[in-house]
Parts: sequence; C-alpha cells; structure tokens
Amino acid sequence: MWARVLAGMGIMFVGICVALPGMAIQIAARNAVTGAPVSADLVVSRPDGSVAARFSLSGRHSAIGTGSGPWQARVEAPGFRTLEFQLDGAGSSMTLLLDPVQEPARYRALDARAARDPESRWLQGHVRRAQDAEALAGALVEFDGQSTCSGADGYFELQLAPAQQEGSGTLGLQVSADGFADYRREGFVSAPGVQRVLVVMGGDTPARANLEVGALDRNGGMIGETRAASMPIPTRVPPQDAMLALPLTPPPSIRVGYADAACTTSCCTASCNHSCVLPLETYVRRGLDSEWIASWNAQSLRAGSLAYRSYGAWRVAHPINANFDICSSACCQVNDAGTHSSTDSAIARTPGLMLTRNGSEAASTEYSAENNSWDDPNDGLSCSNVDLSCGDGFAGSPSANWPCLADTVGAGHGCFGHGRGMSQWGTQRWAIHASAPRWRWIVDHYYNDNDNVGGAGTGLRTALITSPVSLANLIVQPGSIAAGESVQLSAQAGNSAGAAHAHLLIGASLYRSGSGYVDDAANDTALSLAQGNQAVSRRFDTPAALGIGAWDVLVSLYLDVDENGSISATDLPLVLIRSNGALRVIDDRIFAHGFEP
Repeated sequence: MWARVLAGMGIMFVGICVALPGMAIQIAARNAVTGAPVSADLVVSRPDGSVAARFSLSGRHSAIGTGSGPWQARVEAPGFRTLEFQLDGAGSSMTLLLDPVQEPARYRALDARAARDPESRWLQGHVRRAQDAEALAGALVEFDGQSTCSGADGYFELQLAPAQQEGSGTLGLQVSADGFADYRREGFVSAPGVQRVLVVMGGDTPARANLEVGALDRNGGMIGETRAASMPIPTRVPPQDAMLALPLTPPPSIRVGYADAACTTSCCTASCNHSCVLPLETYVRRGLDSEWIASWNAQSLRAGSLAYRSYGAWRVAHPINANFDICSSACCQVNDAGTHSSTDSAIARTPGLMLTRNGSEAASTEYSAENNSWDDPNDGLSCSNVDLSCGDGFAGSPSANWPCLADTVGAGHGCFGHGRGMSQWGTQRWAIHASAPRWRWIVDHYYNDNDNVGGAGTGLRTALITSPVSLANLIVQPGSIAAGESVQLSAQAGNSAGAAHAHLLIGASLYRSGSGYVDDAANDTALSLAQGNQAVSRRFDTPAALGIGAWDVLVSLYLDVDENGSISATDLPLVLIRSNGALRVIDDRIFAHGFEP
C-alpha cells in the first residue's frame, strides 16, 4: 500500500524489506561543493544492520515515508562518498549534502593558480534554482567592482583586485537573473585566496541577507542556548601515555538547522525550519571562514578548526533540537554555504582532531571574539561576559567554571564576547607573536593552560586533543637479527577522520629495560593516510652496538605540526603501538670462527 502511495508521488521505492508507514519527510540529495542535484540511493537499515528499505533521491525535495524511527541510514551515489546518519522521521524537510570523491577540476585549477600568486583574490561558485538545484545560466554576478555571467552549468569565477585593507566586512555580492528577485549578500570579508559561494535563487531562500562572521559579531559571538555554566566540572582523564592524544572517533555527519531547503541561509534555533545533513568535515569547511577571519595567520585558523569541529561534534551528542543537532547562526556557531581556500587549507592540516574532557565524547569547546577580562567603555563593543573578575590581561569567567588564564596578548583590548574558552582574536595575536607558537600550543593554551593543572588548567579548562588515527597488528620482519642489520616494521593503520591525513610521520623505537630507547630518525617516514584502513610500513636500521637479547618494538604516528618533515617535540603524537620482546638480537660471532653451515 505505502509503496503505491510513494509511486504516485513519483518516488522510486526499491527492494522493500519492511513497510515504513507513518510521517512523510521531504528529502533531497545535493552536491556539498557545487550545490548540484545528485541522483542517490537512500538505504534505511534496522538496528541489526539489515536493510529495511531503499529510496531513490534526486535534487528535488520529494516525500518519503520514514515511520517513527529511529533508523540508521546511508546515502550512496557514484562519485560521492557515502553519507551515514540517523533518520528518525521527526523533521518535515531534509537536504542531504554529499561530498564528491574528487573536488571539481575547475576548483582544483583555480586553487593552483591562486597559490602561484599568494596576494591574488578570487570569487568562484555556482548559481542555482532553489526548487530543484538546477543551474541558472546567464545570471549577472557582481562583486567588489567586477562582474561576469554564469555559464550553462551555473558556474562563474571572478578575479578581483588585491585587497586594499584586509578584514573589511563591507563587501557585497549581487546576482541578477531573469524571473528572480535580485540576490544580495552583504558582509564578505576581503582575504587573499579563493572565496567560494553557492548562490541559490527563488523558493524559500531570501533575496537579501547579511552574512555573519563570528570574530566580528558585535552581539558577542557564539552564545548557545545551553551555557557551559550549567555543566558539571569534569574530572580530567589523562591519556593512556602522557604524550599521546586520546583516541576518539568523530561522528561521521551532523544535522544542521537552516532557514532554507538549499542550506544557505543561517538561522538561530527557533527560526530554523529545515535540516541539512552533511559530513562533519564539510560542516567545518562551511563554517570556519564564517567564525574566524580567512586572512588570519594559518596557525590561528588551524587552532580554530579544532574548536569549531569539537563544538559541532559535542552538539551531535547533545542536540539542540529534535530535528537538528545545531543551528547555523552565531546562536550556536555560524555555518553557511561559503568556503575559503585559506580555511580549507587549515582544516586539511587537522582532520578529525577534536578535544575531550572525559575521554568518551567531544568537549563543548566554547569560544568568543575577545575574551580579555576588561570592558573598554569607549570601544562600542558588546561584552557579554558577566564576570570580569580575572582582570586585564587575563581570559576567563570563573562564575561559568572557566578559570582565569594569563593571556598577555589580550591586555588592553576590550572584552568582546563571553569570556569562556578560546579567544578568537587571541589565537591570531599568538600566531603572529614573536614567540611564534604553533596551533597545538594555542589550542592547549586556551583549553588546558598547556596542561598546567596547578594553574588555570582546572574546571572546564581541562580539554585534551584527541586522535582519529589507530594502529594494530604490528609485525616485525625478521624477528631475529644480528646487531647492525635492518628490519621492516608494518602495521594496520585506521583513519576515522572523515578526510585524508596527508601530513603524518611514522616513527619507531626499540626499548629494553636497563638500556633505554634506541631510535632511527633517518628512516622516519612521511605518510598520507586515506580514510579507512590500510597497511603502513617503515624500515628500521639497528646500530652495530645494539645489545643482544630481546627488545620491545614501538611504532607511532605523529602529526607534523611544525612542517619540517621530521619528528620533534612540537609534533603531535597521535597513536602508539608496542610489541614487547618482538625483536631478538643474536650474537653471530660464532659464524666468524668458521662454524657457519
């Protein structure tokens, strides 16, 4: 019966294993990068993993019957990565944004061109119709004194003049197309690199809107409906090894509340009437340039990517609404359809990395624009920190369980936010500070006082960086050697980051009680680890003076934080595997006396 109803709506319903009567939900599949319609299969599964039903989706929103759920669901389409999420039938309208396996060739080409001229600025994107995501050709696109028309597939690009003053949030985009009201977006921030936008015209997408940039938000940045002050003070959970990041798998996807079905118009919780489901890493790409400023130093942007990702992942476990996990405005953290090449590059350096306080879930990593505990009465900025007891040169809000943190780069700058967690402007000032700390230091500074449990690293400032990378099944070949010979070390590596980890290093050591550690830095190997599982290996040359007997073998994966291609104390150790007594060093002097067989 239900299949006939769906067929009457024009929906293909294939391979029904069980009827799913009940509420109908409007659902569509679209390209997360270009906004184009995608023909995809939605596979709905029972709790035991068996397939309950399959639906055929397109870029047009059409009704399917989901029942009350919850159901485990995945969306599959040729040329796109599988999107996994929970389908509970609570919402009335949902758009699924699928990541292409490869970025469009024209996007890759423009990235390469822009990289050859670091001061150049570009605008790139597509113009589409809201109803079905089809391309709008011949639309006039005007931005920062330049103009062009969209092609047959809706694509456009504009080369812009070099920025006269970065950080100006006064640029506007206007698009005109026959049969549609003129589209206008204000608030673009000028930055070198490629700014990508998705223009959607008609339907429930408003013709005019202002973009938000959290670091410039005069209302105080991310405020959230659930304040951290209501959270219990956590007990610090140390890593398994004092050096190691805690293992934690990021959620594969996130449900984001939007004001339009095209997932382009941000909204605060109460005004969001549409749910958009997208991979977590894509969510971070669509949001970091809307919270941080794209022209900021790369170390600031990388630090911000961990805060942004972790807060989003925390919301997946603690949804703000029955229909979506998180809203898309500064009420939660800003997310829209735009991205920027500089923030994309920063995110690609930290995929899947989050913070945790309890070792089992992502931490609620609050942040705001300027967390200095001094309100300048003459700057006109909105200080929403109700507790300025820490004083000038300190960040924090003790009444909200964020202890006072010495933050010298904030001294003299008026409070412009809520004082909790990370200071966005502080990350930029530290990144360009004479001491030139890397992003790992900046993250630890704001979220655990660089592990100073005797200082500000208490209360909610006890979050530690996590790792989405694993190692298993360490093999040492051969297992017995003479000192000075080489062995091959191999293991099975896993990457649950949702994106490739392209900047890893494989380290290795031998260890024996009484002898200590023996390293082979010359053979530390660079590694790009794709999503999923794969075998990894490296060579280890033993020194001629290595003592005979059994040695433990240790293999580790580091993230190359300082980008020098070798393992250092600045780099982040993500995972370590150890096999006790796996290598035996034998005394081969007997062969030198002529007894070799």
